[in-house]
Amino acid sequence: MGAESSGTGPLPRDADRPYGDEAGLAAGLQARDKDALGEAISRYGPSAFGVASRVCRDPQLAEEAAQEAFLTLWRRPGVFDPSRGTLKTLVVSIARNKAIDLVRREESARRVQEPLRTSLHHAEENSPWGDVDLRAHVEWALATLTAPQRDAISLAYFGGRTYREVALELHIPEGTAKTRIRDG
Repeated sequence: MGAESSGTGPLPRDADRPYGDEAGLAAGLQARDKDALGEAISRYGPSAFGVASRVCRDPQLAEEAAQEAFLTLWRRPGVFDPSRGTLKTLVVSIARNKAIDLVRREESARRVQEPLRTSLHHAEENSPWGDVDLRAHVEWALATLTAPQRDAISLAYFGGRTYREVALELHIPEGTAKTRIRDG
């Protein structure tokens, strides 16, 4: 009895939890109850973070993937279908997919930055402006852009890619790639 009152006792059964079993928790999420989301995070957050950590191998990216999983669950609570598995399985699966997307995004960003560095170095060596530091000007101009615009422009202008190739590499629609390049 002492262990249970000190908080070190056995975990509560589903019936002892605020939303009971998964069906009750899913119903709370369907009703857009913020407390249900909190309960889902409490129950499944460690598992979502764990699987994301194994995929990302970066705690910050893993945390972002886990958060994105719960945002997806909040935005689309109807995605849970008890005939296809448990709510925990769904959350972990979403976290894994989000982690994979984040890892791909990071790899894509690295591929974008390398040609940019090479182009800047080459441009700096061949600068017609003598004392003017072209690299500093280009870096300043790129720093004023949003990250999505900077990535699209770097791929298009420094990487020599078409807007279609930019869209494929960044995993975005072609229209979005065109807009980011134009706006940047």
